[in-house]
Amino acid sequence: MGFKSFLVVYVSVIIVVSMFAVLGVSVLQSRNGESETSLGTGHFSVVWNGFEPTYSNQFPDYYICINNLKDESLQMCIQLKIENYENTSFYFMIDKYTEPPTGWYVGPQQLGLISITDPIKTFVYSNINRTKPTAIPAGGFNESIKLAVKAYYDSSYTQFYSQANFTVNFHFIDVTATVWSKVVYNNFDDGTTQGWNGQVHWWVYYRSWPCSLAQYYNMYKSFDLIGNYTEAYLVAAAYTCAYGPTIYLDGQLCFQPDTTTYGGYTWYQIAIPLPLNKITQVQFSGISYLDDVYVVAK
Repeated sequence: MGFKSFLVVYVSVIIVVSMFAVLGVSVLQSRNGESETSLGTGHFSVVWNGFEPTYSNQFPDYYICINNLKDESLQMCIQLKIENYENTSFYFMIDKYTEPPTGWYVGPQQLGLISITDPIKTFVYSNINRTKPTAIPAGGFNESIKLAVKAYYDSSYTQFYSQANFTVNFHFIDVTATVWSKVVYNNFDDGTTQGWNGQVHWWVYYRSWPCSLAQYYNMYKSFDLIGNYTEAYLVAAAYTCAYGPTIYLDGQLCFQPDTTTYGGYTWYQIAIPLPLNKITQVQFSGISYLDDVYVVAK
């Protein structure tokens, strides 16, 4: 069987857990990483397309702080944009490619038909979750989940065409671990902005009583990580709308949600890695209130 062109699956990931839980904002810094599997006569590829400024050929990594989470089971939501440019319509499914690490559930999810007359569809894969770690004495650990996008000729998903696999990497962080140096902790409870632009908000919207930082445009502050560090992270509680925050490092867009599967106006917890051996300005856009900001390093 011939084909006109590659079928491309653009993979982007956002991790969402419910209210007062974690929002692991994607590290959208990658592009054109391909994982291809050719079975029989069928063939298509999975491709990552990330955000500026630092494109690379690697699939992205995602960061989750385990502290102060509401749920014991952390649901992940992975967005897929599938473009079917072959000469046949296919039904798609996403499933595990290999068995996941302990604590994970990765199940099949049928995505439906992508026809040649309407070749571009966006889906969110959400049949994947992990039991929340209770503590991480080492400060953090990494896990990789290998997933497969499968194409079928029929709606019963019995007549297999082909598949392509890709890897999603997760980094779990425990800011209470004693291995971390707490470089910064801002909770605004002393009634000051603690070096951020914006204004202190009292009594109504806060993650830790009684204050948060309010600013309806951009919130920013610079952090000094010059020293003998090998890794560093910023963890913050953000009160945000359905579209989520956009985060800039030194004025460059580096972190941005790519799905709208949030629970509306509520608190989320964000974790991002920070550059080492420099002073970096972190800017949040698209949030209304900020609270409990940690910068930890080791």
